[in-house]
Amino acid sequence: MFDGRHFYIDLVFYNYLLKCFVLIDLKVGDLTHQDLGQVQMYVHYFEEEMMNEGDNPLIGIVLCVDKSDSIVKYTLSKNETQVFASKYVKKRK
Repeated sequence: MFDGRHFYIDLVFYNYLLKCFVLIDLKVGDLTHQDLGQVQMYVHYFEEEMMNEGDNPLIGIVLCVDKSDSIVKYTLSKNETQVFASKYVKKRK
């Protein structure tokens, strides 16, 4: 919580072998630039408030139904090596 507002990431893991947090945000639709910005905010928050001395840089992942490589390319800078987007396959009924 900051600025009086609550924000929630879907899944938070700590990988003891890599010594880093792994943040996963699940989306039920196509990837948007807002989704990537949201995960960037979570990454920056965890860097400032949750990481301990000796932790490696954390990883942020957005899982969505479909992703556009162009949206990823133009939303994330070349220096943004901690945020990734990938699509998942929904099982059809």
